[in-house]
Amino acid sequence: MPPSLLRRLKKKFGPKSNGNDDDIVSSSPSSSAAAAAQSAPLPSTEASSTAAAAAPTPAPAPAYTCHTCSSPISTSEIHIHTNRPLTGIRRYHKQCFVCLHCQAPIDPSTQPFIFEKVESNAATARPVNNNSNTCEVSPAKNTEVPFHKECYADHFGWICVVCEQPLPLTVPDFNPDGTKKEEGYKFEYLKHPFFEKERMCPYHAVSRQETTANNGTANTADDPPQQQQPLPRNDDHIGQIRRCAGCHRFEPLFAAETKHFIDVGDSDTGRCVCLACCRTIVTTSQDAQALWTKVVHFFEGPLGLITEVDTANGVSRKSMSDIPVLVVGSDALNDNLKQHSTGVHYQSSQIMTRGLCLSEHCPTSDEALGVTAILCLSGLPADLTASILAHEAMHAWLKLHPNFRYREQLPLRVEEGLCQLVAFLFLNDGLDPVEEDEGMMGFYAEEERQKQSLENESIPSDVKLRQYFKFCIETDQSVYGEGFRLAARAYASMGMQELLYYVALNHDFPPDNFS
Repeated sequence: MPPSLLRRLKKKFGPKSNGNDDDIVSSSPSSSAAAAAQSAPLPSTEASSTAAAAAPTPAPAPAYTCHTCSSPISTSEIHIHTNRPLTGIRRYHKQCFVCLHCQAPIDPSTQPFIFEKVESNAATARPVNNNSNTCEVSPAKNTEVPFHKECYADHFGWICVVCEQPLPLTVPDFNPDGTKKEEGYKFEYLKHPFFEKERMCPYHAVSRQETTANNGTANTADDPPQQQQPLPRNDDHIGQIRRCAGCHRFEPLFAAETKHFIDVGDSDTGRCVCLACCRTIVTTSQDAQALWTKVVHFFEGPLGLITEVDTANGVSRKSMSDIPVLVVGSDALNDNLKQHSTGVHYQSSQIMTRGLCLSEHCPTSDEALGVTAILCLSGLPADLTASILAHEAMHAWLKLHPNFRYREQLPLRVEEGLCQLVAFLFLNDGLDPVEEDEGMMGFYAEEERQKQSLENESIPSDVKLRQYFKFCIETDQSVYGEGFRLAARAYASMGMQELLYYVALNHDFPPDNFS
């Protein structure tokens, strides 16, 4: 075979060379390295296991943190998990889910509990002692903390004054998906219109007749008509519960006997007074005479409505001072009221049951023959008695003044409005000031009084009682209150003298834009 042909066949079918046709290499360096790698011995399995055992294994991170004590909660530990709209998800050790009021742990499986927002200056949680696993909790500012349901009312003072038990607490309804229809819990109670802590369970308001008709069981707190009904201030009773004749607070009927109200002697009405109103109770005409002297002085001084001597165009101090003032029981007051039922006190809502001005008139002329007596209901505190006497004194002044004729009587709203205005002004400016720190029994020593005040925070002070009596006049919704508000606006713009002169001419109050 020719040599040139042989070279061509080798070039086409023979092994590759490194650029030199004469040096034929059977493997490249790369393939040699691969072969060397394949022939290298494998590492020992025992040696690898020993090295791995020698390396430290990191501890697993805790799954959760307790919200109360900030300690870790292991993944295997049974704990309490909450999810609140305000605070989100929280987790607690079982011993750290503690009621803020009693500091005892709460077992959610058996004990109803409530979350409530509270305010505090700091947030702390610490073990009570080394031998127990319970925590003592102080809430952070503006945070939600749990309470036992029975502790919730005690902590926030939602206690019935009648039975001294927690007020009924309603649980919100839930939607089918488990969410609440309305957030929060609600107390059901009847409330005094002025004294903030004077609250009563609704079922105490059930009358004796209703209780008998229901086989001795009162309506429950869930009855809608019983929920926070406005209470008339002049009622002596609300269902089974008597009210103080002075401040209209509820009698703690089911509390200790030392807290019960004191009967004033009206067996047919069952009237009573609380311990606060009893401090200055007026029971005799002699007691009322000192108050009447203050009223007359107020008419002469600050009001300027009477003169020192008799005049043809006014009312003298002597004619007012000589009016007999009698403190009587409800029977005597009602009997005289029936005999004078055509006067301005006819069908009144409040003052007619507490005071009455009796007068005589000549049937053939417009002149008054005189005021025969002023009657005031007995068994009322001194400030309230004084305001009633001031009210009746204004009636007497209108009857005695020649500008106000008997046959041309003022409209009920106008005359009663003027009388209520004078009663309010007398409470505000005519009585001796009451010190703020006076509250409990005035005959106690200072140390004893402070002790009693701390133990009986619900007993109002004399300052608070006087504020309530003015509040009654201001907020009365009857013709008396309507007349007072109109009279007060006119008095503020023109003073007493000009107001009475306008009323004498027009038998009405001036319009708001009158100048």
